[in-house]
Amino acid sequence: MICERCGSYLPDDAILCDVCGAMLHRPGRADTGVRAIRQGRHSAIPTPLPDEPRGNVPEYGDYEMSPLPVEQDRGVRRKPTKPSRPARQPLDSFASRPNTRRGVPVRGNVRTRQVVSRHGKAKAVSRHPINWMLIAVICAVLVLAAGVGYLVYMRTSDSGQRITARKSVLSADEAMLELAGGKDAVREAERVALLKAWNAVPAQSYWLVGQEYMDMGDMEDSIMAFRIADILDPENYDGLLLLGTAYELDNKDDLAEALYKTLMDEVSPARAEAYTALINMYLDNQRDPEAADLMLKAYENTDKDSFRQQRKDFIPNTPQVDTDHLSGRYELEQTITVTSPQGYDVYYTLDDAAVLPADGKLVEDHTVVIPEGTYTLRAVCVVENLVSDEMKVSYTVYYPTPPAPKCNLAPNTYSKAKTVSLRAGESTDTKEQRRKKTKEQLAMEDNQTFYYTIDGSQPDPEISPRFDGTPIQLPSGRVTLRAVAVNGYGKQSSTMEVGYKFEIKPYPKEIYAETDTFTGFKLNETTLEDFTATFGQPKSTLPTTYLSLTGEAQHLEYAWGYAVFLLDANQWKLVRVEMTESFTSAPRGVGLGSSENEITAVYKDFGMLANQDGSRNLYYGATDIGVVLQNEDGARTVQYTCVTLDAKNWVLQYHLKNGRCDKIDHYYKP
Repeated sequence: MICERCGSYLPDDAILCDVCGAMLHRPGRADTGVRAIRQGRHSAIPTPLPDEPRGNVPEYGDYEMSPLPVEQDRGVRRKPTKPSRPARQPLDSFASRPNTRRGVPVRGNVRTRQVVSRHGKAKAVSRHPINWMLIAVICAVLVLAAGVGYLVYMRTSDSGQRITARKSVLSADEAMLELAGGKDAVREAERVALLKAWNAVPAQSYWLVGQEYMDMGDMEDSIMAFRIADILDPENYDGLLLLGTAYELDNKDDLAEALYKTLMDEVSPARAEAYTALINMYLDNQRDPEAADLMLKAYENTDKDSFRQQRKDFIPNTPQVDTDHLSGRYELEQTITVTSPQGYDVYYTLDDAAVLPADGKLVEDHTVVIPEGTYTLRAVCVVENLVSDEMKVSYTVYYPTPPAPKCNLAPNTYSKAKTVSLRAGESTDTKEQRRKKTKEQLAMEDNQTFYYTIDGSQPDPEISPRFDGTPIQLPSGRVTLRAVAVNGYGKQSSTMEVGYKFEIKPYPKEIYAETDTFTGFKLNETTLEDFTATFGQPKSTLPTTYLSLTGEAQHLEYAWGYAVFLLDANQWKLVRVEMTESFTSAPRGVGLGSSENEITAVYKDFGMLANQDGSRNLYYGATDIGVVLQNEDGARTVQYTCVTLDAKNWVLQYHLKNGRCDKIDHYYKP
C-alpha cells in the first residue's frame, strides 16, 4: 500500500503511515485497477470506468507517474537538497493516455519526489520476486532435519535397528568373530572398536535378524547373526536355542550338540527345551543309548515327569528277582532267579566297580549264585543297543561258624607233666533252629577239625599242627595252649586260649638273645679295621648294596666265606657274616657240623609237633622267634631272631644238609 499523503510504501495491514503518521485510507472495497496492480496486488479486479466524464481531472495511469501533491502541502520535513530542475510544465493534454477511463484521480500539478533516508541518501524501493538465500537456508535446514531424522530412525526404531544389524551381519566374517571373542591384548583396540560398531543397535536386533534369515532359509547369515548376538548378549537361552536349530538345519550336528550341552550344563540346567532338542537329535541319528541316558538326566534336572515316562516307554524294563530272594540275610549259598519281563538278555555282576553290561555276565538258565559274603546283585536287560535301568538287590550270605573248641585240662600250676585233648564247643543254635536244618547241613556243621599251638603263636589252619585225637604233651615252664575249630563249610571258630605253668624238670632253655655272639666280632659294632686286624685281609673287596638300604657297602671275600660292611656315620661296620668253614667259635658251642637236635637243644624248645608243611615251631614271643624251616629243596634251616637294646633285628640261621649244619648265616635285618 502507498500512503496517499507522502507516497511512502507501507505494508498492506498498516493503519498509520510510519513516515508522516497519516491515517491510511481503507475504502470499503479493495483498491483495483492499475494502482493495485503496481502495488503488487496482481489479482485485483479492474474497476469499471465511471459512467460520467470527470472533466479536466487527470488520472494516475500506466503511461507515467502522475504527480502527487507537493511536499509543502503534505507537511513533510526534509533535509535541504540541491536546487531542483525547473518544474515540468503541466500536461496540456492527455494524448498519451490510453483510451480508457480507468485509473485513480490524483492531484497532478506537482511530481512526487523520492523519499530520502535519514542518512541523506535516497533509496529507491526495490522488490525481488525470489529470495534465494532464504530458499538455501530452508533447504539446508531440511537436509539437516532429514539427516537427524534418519539417524534417529535408524537408532531408535525397530525397523531401522534391524537394517543396521543386517549391514553388520553381511559385513562380518569368521575373523571378526574370533577377534570379538578373543582376549589378545595386542588387538584390544581393534576388538573394542568392533564391539562398539556392533553395539550401535541392541543385541535383540541381531537375534531378530537371525530369525528372519532362518525363516527365509539363509542358514549361513542366520548363524552369523546369532553368533554376533551371542557375543553381545551371552547366555541368552532362547536365542541360543535358535542358534542350535540353525546349526541342525545347516547339518552341523556337532556344533548343535555342543551348544545344547552348554545350555544344559551351564546356562540353565532346569529348563527343558535344550534336553528335548538334543534327545530328538540323538533319536534322529540312531543314538538310542545316549538318548536314554539324556532322558534320565533331563528328568533328574528338570523334575518333569514327561522325560521319565518317555524313557520308560523307550528302554527295556528292569530285571526282576524271585520273591523268595529279596534283599536280606541268608544262611548258606543262595541261588537267585533273575528274569527279564520282556524276555530280553540279562547281564549281572556282583562287583560294585563293574560297568554293566560291558563288565557283566550273561544270566544263564535264569539263575545267579550268591556265595558267602555281602554282595549287591546288579543286573540290566539288553536289547540291541538299549540297556534298561539297573536292578540292585543286596544280600548277606553267611555260613554257620563253629564255636571255639574246649579242652579237658583246666588252667592251673602243675608239678607233674600233663597232656591235654580238644573237643567241639557247645553250639549256639537252639533246638528249633537245628530242627529246621537238613541232615546234610547238620553234618557239615558238626564235622569239625581242630588246629593248635603250644609255643604261644596264633593257630593257622593252613600251617599249624592238626589235632588227630592223640593227647598233646605239654612241656615244662609257662605254656599257652591255643586252638581253633574248622567245620565242614571251612568256617573257622574263635580262638580258645588256656595258660598253664608246669614246675617240673628239665626246665626250658633261654631263647636266642643279643648276648649270643661269635668270638671276635659283633654285628653293628665291629669296624672294618678291627675285623681285618683280627681275621686278616680278604681275598677281594667289591662295592655292593645291602638288602633294602641305599647306603654304600663293601663285600669282603674270604676263604671261609664272606663279610659285608655298611658305611654308618663315616665308619664301615659289620652287618653280615656267612661262613662255610670254621674260623671262630659260634654261640652256645654249636656250629658247623652240628645236627638239628643238637642245635635246638641249646635254645628254648616247647617240643611242639611238626606243622603241616614240615616245619616246626620252637618258641614264639613278639619278634623273638625260633623255628625250624622246611625248604623247597628238602633242606632244613634252624632260624632264630632277636631284637637288640638299640632296636636292631638280628637273625641267626643254621643251614642243614644231610642232617648236619654246613653253613651259618648271621646278619642284621633292617
